[in-house]
Amino acid sequence: MSIPGNSDLKTCIFALMAVVNYLFPVFFFLGIIILISRNNFFKNSPFSSGSLQFSFSIRVISSLAVFYIYSEYYSVREEADTFKYFDDSYYMAQALWNHPLDFIQMLFGINCDTTYFHENYFNQMSNWVRSYDNGLFNDNRLVIRFNAFIRIFSFGNYHVHALVFNLIALIGSVSMGKVFYAISGSKLKSYMTVFLIPSLVFWSSGVLKEAILIFALGTFLYHFHEASRGKWSRKRGLILLLMAGVLMVMKLYVFAAFLPACICYYVARNQKRTIATYVGLFASFLLVALGLGVLKPELSFIHLIVDKQRDFINLARHFEVNSAFPMEYLQANLWSLIKASPEAILNAFTKPWVGEVNSVLFIPPLVENILLLLAVLVCFYWSKKRSPKQFKFILLCLSFTLTLYLIIGLTTPITGALVRYKIPAAPFLWITILMFLDTRKIPKYFTHNKFFKWLHTSL
Repeated sequence: MSIPGNSDLKTCIFALMAVVNYLFPVFFFLGIIILISRNNFFKNSPFSSGSLQFSFSIRVISSLAVFYIYSEYYSVREEADTFKYFDDSYYMAQALWNHPLDFIQMLFGINCDTTYFHENYFNQMSNWVRSYDNGLFNDNRLVIRFNAFIRIFSFGNYHVHALVFNLIALIGSVSMGKVFYAISGSKLKSYMTVFLIPSLVFWSSGVLKEAILIFALGTFLYHFHEASRGKWSRKRGLILLLMAGVLMVMKLYVFAAFLPACICYYVARNQKRTIATYVGLFASFLLVALGLGVLKPELSFIHLIVDKQRDFINLARHFEVNSAFPMEYLQANLWSLIKASPEAILNAFTKPWVGEVNSVLFIPPLVENILLLLAVLVCFYWSKKRSPKQFKFILLCLSFTLTLYLIIGLTTPITGALVRYKIPAAPFLWITILMFLDTRKIPKYFTHNKFFKWLHTSL
């Protein structure tokens, strides 16, 4: 027997919960906006609080677009990147209230690879175990764990998770921007390359792996750059080790491309023959990698690349991916990789091509490629002489970009995946191009107008 008015009370409670569910992320967003204006990390950056708040707001709008696209165009939620790790974290977070020790063990990976944990938690998740395993780190688990941690205070609200992911991506971008500004001396160029590249903003917003990747990459770059200037401390060393660990777990191929470039930059910073130093060191890295592959075949980078490519080709054929393009199987030898390298780098730099645009998502990267080409032409026409410090950093950016593009170009036969995988190199490529630009040679009607002056003062 129901109590009179009980249904009205339930309706009011559900309505109140719905209001709170919508208002919570709004208040959380406002809290982050206030944090940006008051926190020393942001205040000590070369960019104004207003410009950082603006860039964060752009990310939030982009994350809403990510939410809409994955909600409307992905019929299977378990296959939607922005939802699948968020949903899986629910099962881990539930343990916090029922079995707190289980939650702590799973969160930190302490003795949780047992039958008990698999039967009670992991088997209910769709992505804890990957459909394919190439023997490398499982980055899915880090993202699931991070989402489970956020659930402690998010109450399971997706948009609160998105705000946290956007915040850490902003921290990584600000860290990267600090280094770019210190090298280039241009606030506008630095701001454009870390905050306004559409593909970078889109893929590092929302509950996606790229947000964590940009955070780790930017933080590592900043502390590495400070350490290379003699500002070393134990705290900085621990941060570098932690960020290196995150990069290795998240995207080992990004770390494998970034670390040699950083080492070359560090060694060459006081050398006069910079190019020779880079070439010699990269040749040494290649010989060491080949020797390691001989001693321990399971660690051979050639076999890793070949296996990764075969996994990708088989995946594209099995699911009949629309954006797949033909790619010949690599052979497990160095010469096979060398022969395929020119086409691999060309694909990474130029795709998607005009004839491959079969989705709205391909239009922005196509436009970006066109703008990149135009930027190269403009910067070549209005070029300037670079300082030795800038030249050394340009080599870091180019060596990282080329190595990363080579790896993904050799292994990725899907245009959609290729576009997304090259995101970490985007700011490095753009700052390299823009550092060639001499703004003093640009016609005055472009630079001596109210909008341009307002832009400089606002940043």
